[in-house]
Amino acid sequence: MRIFRYRKPSLSTLLGVTAAKRSIKRSLGISQVQGFIEPSRLKQKIKYRAGLYTPLARAIRQAAKGKFRTPFGL
Repeated sequence: MRIFRYRKPSLSTLLGVTAAKRSIKRSLGISQVQGFIEPSRLKQKIKYRAGLYTPLARAIRQAAKGKFRTPFGL
């Protein structure tokens, strides 16, 4: 174990709350289910399926902001 840490641990970590929550979730199998129930990237997935991240859509959004691509990639 190192003497000096980059960050000091939080109060929850010191009291063991975090480890207890993890063990409960693992025993119940909640961590596998949470990906389907509460996806954290839900908005991003919807935008991706709608085609907002295609190169053409990105170029249109950047052009609307007044930023145009140059041959040098700037």
